[in-house]
Amino acid sequence: MNRLAALLVLPALTLAACGDATQEPASAPATPPPAAETPAATPSPAPAGARAVALDPEGLRLVDRQSGSTAALAFGQPAEQVVASVSAAQGSAPSERGTNPECDAGALDYATWSDGLTLWFQTGTFAGWAVNEAGPTLMSGIGVGSSRADLEGAHVIQVEESTLGTEFASAGFYGILEAGRVSNLWAGVSCNFR
Repeated sequence: MNRLAALLVLPALTLAACGDATQEPASAPATPPPAAETPAATPSPAPAGARAVALDPEGLRLVDRQSGSTAALAFGQPAEQVVASVSAAQGSAPSERGTNPECDAGALDYATWSDGLTLWFQTGTFAGWAVNEAGPTLMSGIGVGSSRADLEGAHVIQVEESTLGTEFASAGFYGILEAGRVSNLWAGVSCNFR
């Protein structure tokens, strides 16, 4: 019991002890002590799934589903820290982890989730991401499955034909268009075979 509550209850108990035994004891005040007098509770960590993963040209963003506030997971952060944060937001560990020794950038470690999100790691740090299914999207809402019209309405893009197909680039992220829709997105270090 905190000190203020004890001081408020003590006179009531004293009066009850000194009064007639047939009288009901005085009741404690109806209003609780001010919140400032009560010790602050330690905030608990966000429950699994309380955050969503959003793609960002400079890494990823964890978006609080209630407030909309974001926290950056920038390229260059330690691999295991990023995997733990994304796993908590996704509500599951990666479905696959490994190393691809054949990437243009050299051997890259990766972690892949069942929604098509792959994170690339180089020398133990977060280096890039790729999405090939309707999983996480950019903060603009653009993701795999978005139409070219929606993509061009949200971002300025440059389009060219490459060995990958109809490839586009926009302010730090890249992708492929197939039949007028985004089929792949990536940013940072990637493992595309040209």
